[in-house]
Amino acid sequence: MEEKMSLWKMMYGAVWGSPAKTLEHITQRPRFWGAFVLMTVVNLLLTIPLLPKTREAALWAMQSMPGEIKLSAAQIDSYAGIVAYSSIAAAVLLPMLLWLVAAALLKLFNAFTGEKASFKALLAVSIFSYLPVILDGIIKTPLVWAAEVQNMSRITISPAIFLTPPQGLVPGRAYTFLSQFDPFIIWTLIIMALGGSIAMKVSFRKTAAYIASLWMILVLGITFLSRSPGV
Repeated sequence: MEEKMSLWKMMYGAVWGSPAKTLEHITQRPRFWGAFVLMTVVNLLLTIPLLPKTREAALWAMQSMPGEIKLSAAQIDSYAGIVAYSSIAAAVLLPMLLWLVAAALLKLFNAFTGEKASFKALLAVSIFSYLPVILDGIIKTPLVWAAEVQNMSRITISPAIFLTPPQGLVPGRAYTFLSQFDPFIIWTLIIMALGGSIAMKVSFRKTAAYIASLWMILVLGITFLSRSPGV
């Protein structure tokens, strides 16, 4: 009988040790609640120290609004508090939503190709593939905490770092586009493609092309919706 992997072994193996072997184990025995809870807790722990910074950023953004938009000090303070504490809800709910959507999109792909994989197995793949994003957050959180409010949007390890830093909290479209090419996000997509291909018995190249196509649509949408047309 195949040896049961511990949570730590699955997490390490999925991102670094032996991804193919580990993801095969995960898809055959999709136990993801441990990783689910651990990553949710880590997200919370990364968000809580940034609450004062998030509130400060919201205040700065409100105070930088055009003069024709007039809000009282009490309204600005209330809005800043709502934004800050909404980040806690986002830290918990947003990853869950991403995991469910990713699993659903893999299941949609599976409806037309490969052997039928369970939604539970594909959900496990989407959850474990999120680990590089957690590592990204661990690296960036102290940098954001130490940065000035107006420099928060400049914290990136993507190719956008080579552009002229944006002024204010809303970067331009070129900066927004390049910032999506964060190596940790790419790492996550690769793990998802590998795990999905193993679960569905489809070639990695075919699964990767599907995921990359969806991701590029998302990147272009985020870039298009960026409010500032500048760099």
